[in-house]
Amino acid sequence: MHNRKILIYYILLFILIALTAGYLLFEPMDKMSMPTIVSVCTFLAIYSICLSLVGETKCEDEREILHRNLSNRAATVAVTLFISGGLIYQIFIIHRIDWWLLATIIIINLTKITSLIYLNYKK
Repeated sequence: MHNRKILIYYILLFILIALTAGYLLFEPMDKMSMPTIVSVCTFLAIYSICLSLVGETKCEDEREILHRNLSNRAATVAVTLFISGGLIYQIFIIHRIDWWLLATIIIINLTKITSLIYLNYKK
């Protein structure tokens, strides 16, 4: 079961990278056609659903719980750094801010803080 879960992660990651690279190479960045928009939205929805269902299986021992917690922490740090880098780039190079990036980083950190407070009082 564990090997199948890892295989599904790799397949989903490969599909995400392939489609993202395809759109970056063959589609103009300033405008997207309707079929491209629909396919990107459909793929992101399927990707999010599959990733959430695959990633949330029942842990059998403490080691799996530790590995899941460490991977979640690494993902949170990576996303926060990536979005922060994007914001810094926009501020200093483009001289404008994409408010969705700012809202995303705020939501990530608020979710983390709220879950920590909730889990602390739940005990």
